[in-house]
Amino acid sequence: MAAPDDAPSTISMLPGEQSLLDLTNSDRVANGLPQLAFDPDALPIARARASSQLGTDRLTHYDQDSQLAFARMLSDASLEYQLAGENLARSSLNYDGLIKSIELALMNSPTHRSNILEPKFTKVAIGAALDPSGQIAFAEIFRSAE
Repeated sequence: MAAPDDAPSTISMLPGEQSLLDLTNSDRVANGLPQLAFDPDALPIARARASSQLGTDRLTHYDQDSQLAFARMLSDASLEYQLAGENLARSSLNYDGLIKSIELALMNSPTHRSNILEPKFTKVAIGAALDPSGQIAFAEIFRSAE
């Protein structure tokens, strides 16, 4: 029996998601760290988190119950980790250098940089979402080995 289209084994990254993963891994290698593996199991969570950031006044890591939304979603999906983190980014402009600008902004933010360069993280899912007005959001969901 074939896997459903949204089964983790059949999910692939969009070009923008892959580009951000490549830049994230380049930053890790440049800082003496191993590359992160693509985490297909967490990709639907990353995409949902990116989508939830569209049309809001502020980016937020919290759900309506003041809990870390990505942690709850990982738990709901039975995705285990020793350590997890999330980076969020959004832009109203969608242009050729956007992905590089997003990664540069994340690396220039101490809290986002610490997630990108956390030695305990071994995998990442990067999700993107675009709304009709052209606003784009990204979510990076980092996990350590189980």
